[in-house]
Amino acid sequence: MFQCVTCGLKFGEEKRLEIHSKTHEKRMAKNKTKRSTKMPDFEKPDFSHVM
Repeated sequence: MFQCVTCGLKFGEEKRLEIHSKTHEKRMAKNKTKRSTKMPDFEKPDFSHVM
């Protein structure tokens, strides 16, 4: 048995594990290029004193 180190899925053939591993690589690459538009709480302006 060949087991994926990322998610734990098991495969009977090494080739199937290689193909499966590429899905993780693509997903990780996609997440790296995606920029977050959300601002962390400590960087958000505080307008509570304005009014």
